[in-house]
Amino acid sequence: MSSTDLPPLLRLPLHTIAHILSESNTIQELKPIILSHSIFRDALRENLHLVAGAIVTRQAPDGTLPFVTALVSSQRPSIFEPDAAKQVLRCVTSSPTLGLSMAEYAYMSKSCSSADIICKQMATELLAFQCQELGTNRRDRAFPQEEFRVYRAVFRYQLMCNLFCHQLCSTSNTESRPRFEDENLKHLFFSSFSPWVNEELSCVFVFLRRKAAQGRDIFCLDHSSTSYSDGFNKSSPTAYDDILTHDVTLFHHEIEDNPDLNFISQIHWMLCMGLPFLSYIVSGGTLRASGIPQFSKGLPATRAYNPQTILLCSRLKPEELTLNPPLRHGALKLQEWSSAQISQLDPRRRRDPQTSSFHAWMAAHVKSPISQTVFCDADSNLWLIGYVLWRIPDTSPVLLQKMYAALRREQSLFPRRGPEWGEDDRVRSRRQRMDIFLARGLGYWPRGGGDWSQIRGLSESQKEALEAKWLREGVTEPTGER
Repeated sequence: MSSTDLPPLLRLPLHTIAHILSESNTIQELKPIILSHSIFRDALRENLHLVAGAIVTRQAPDGTLPFVTALVSSQRPSIFEPDAAKQVLRCVTSSPTLGLSMAEYAYMSKSCSSADIICKQMATELLAFQCQELGTNRRDRAFPQEEFRVYRAVFRYQLMCNLFCHQLCSTSNTESRPRFEDENLKHLFFSSFSPWVNEELSCVFVFLRRKAAQGRDIFCLDHSSTSYSDGFNKSSPTAYDDILTHDVTLFHHEIEDNPDLNFISQIHWMLCMGLPFLSYIVSGGTLRASGIPQFSKGLPATRAYNPQTILLCSRLKPEELTLNPPLRHGALKLQEWSSAQISQLDPRRRRDPQTSSFHAWMAAHVKSPISQTVFCDADSNLWLIGYVLWRIPDTSPVLLQKMYAALRREQSLFPRRGPEWGEDDRVRSRRQRMDIFLARGLGYWPRGGGDWSQIRGLSESQKEALEAKWLREGVTEPTGER
């Protein structure tokens, strides 16, 4: 058969087909294409870096490719060595070199797609919330520089988890250990960026923690309402609480009333599950029992490696700062610093900062010592609105100071309301769900029981036998309100 008798597709050289493949939106889109014809597979095999490199370079928002490349490096086995980890951290400040495997390109692509979901949802929620709390002008989209900050913080958050939260992410029965004993590595992670950029990381962490803990039920924005205050449901039980107290397979977990999310290890475990999982939760995905980890008896030890604890290392210590001129004492408020000292807090620019992120950070902490300007508990409400992520046009520093001070004085903007069950209800629920589970039933069991509509896997005779058993044992009637 002559070349003129071939179908038009087969007449194209492989590098031309490779350029066509490189126009795919994600690496994941390549799979059905290369399975459809061998010519696509051959073109990809011969031009892997051209095709995959073009896709991930286009996917990564401007300025974020070094962070995405660092994510790939942080997944390699060599990352267990501190020197390799330090090299990864240095990569985020340099131009990346792509020459990866197909699996690594796919990881980069999936990370970018997941980050895109998270960042867009953050902008939708937090810009509206900022409008409600601070009275700023309403807008539906983030500015380009704001988008960059959010993407950078999301990628840095995942890099932090990959490097420092390994023990928390391990669910195997093998001996678990932290990746690094060297505190200098954590210092390098945070000191490579200015304190206001590290505060952006805190804002992303608090957003993800709220979404993992509270799911889609806590935030219901009514776009048809002219008043944003009508769109926020701040008192509903969390999605995490709901599954923990009602799913049959989780009968052995304690029903917690602890309102402090910092001490709920399952939530921190979910925060380390990776960007694809977090994007699913952020976009309103429903938690199931399979999404709640089964921990070993060594659970309390993992608190040393959860994201909350790692972020504590971002706090600035006056004695560790090298400034010219040096600080007279550590309690000096930021408003007493010279402009030269302030500019030296930014290791990447070394000049007077002019970003809106800096101005927001400065306005929030102008009357605070440097040790209380990063990841300080008093700023929890500021993190919830993403205060260093968004630009507030036409607002003077003095007005910003007053707005942030008022926000700090408010109670938690998103208080966690636990299940609020009495002790008898807790015991009854666990007993009934345990019996259902041992009878090989699965599903959702309401408080007080009696409703089998969401339980599967049991026959009518099994249900009747269980009800008779509970009646004999006195665990049928609830003691509290349903």
